[in-house]
Amino acid sequence: MPFGVSAKIGLQPGFERPYKPAAQEVEPELTPENLLKKTQWAERRTRNQGFWAAMMNNRKADADFRSGHKTRRKQRQAKRLECRTDIREANRGAMMPITINCFKAVLQTELEMLRKQRQHIVALPGPTEQYKNAAVFHNENLSKAITAIMKGIDSGLYENKEELREEKRKLSALYRRNIRLAMTQLRISRSLGWLNHLAIRLDDIRTKATVAEPVEAKISLTIDCLATAEQDLQALLLMDDNDALITAFRQEQSNVKFCIKSAREAAALNTELEQADAQNP
Repeated sequence: MPFGVSAKIGLQPGFERPYKPAAQEVEPELTPENLLKKTQWAERRTRNQGFWAAMMNNRKADADFRSGHKTRRKQRQAKRLECRTDIREANRGAMMPITINCFKAVLQTELEMLRKQRQHIVALPGPTEQYKNAAVFHNENLSKAITAIMKGIDSGLYENKEELREEKRKLSALYRRNIRLAMTQLRISRSLGWLNHLAIRLDDIRTKATVAEPVEAKISLTIDCLATAEQDLQALLLMDDNDALITAFRQEQSNVKFCIKSAREAAALNTELEQADAQNP
């Protein structure tokens, strides 16, 4: 879950009272502004359908992927270090064959990482199809490029280190850059799904539970905070520099903590008012 936030932020202790219908509920006047808000919330809820169940069902697979991906990255790094040692210790005649075989071994490891990553992307709930499809597309492009290089190695295409360096440069410039950007955008899109879900959870409390006016006001401020965060994250998706995007995304993650703090304050205030009511029936 993005930002390290509890998925149950909208159901903190103090927000769990059963629904008690008000004596009289008045439908707000259907002004153009109210109609727009009603439409926006309907769109939010449409986007949120099945979100929570999908996230819960994907928890183990997500954890397994992250753990496995970390292990595979360590294995790739270990292979690179091993290759450097072998190349450094090789005599001149053996240096080129060892370099080529090491390059292929590292590419084989990366190809497996991409295969696992692709499976993870396809099953990942939360992001929109636009960003899932983009991530899969660039993943497949890099996989095809790596496969082509490995076939070239097997056919004896490369005869010197300069040719290998050029292939490495092309992989980074033409393919790895794109998949990194696509994966960052995927994370942002997923975070937007979480923020939408949290806003809906809070709106359910605000509109369907009998809460005191100060608590309702605090919840409304929190929802406004989340809406602002959503707009800022949407703007990030227009960036095409991955390093700058990651820096900006981290800043937005930090900003969202203020929204979460506001939600917790609303829950604490609700509990405080409930306790006061119980002591003074």
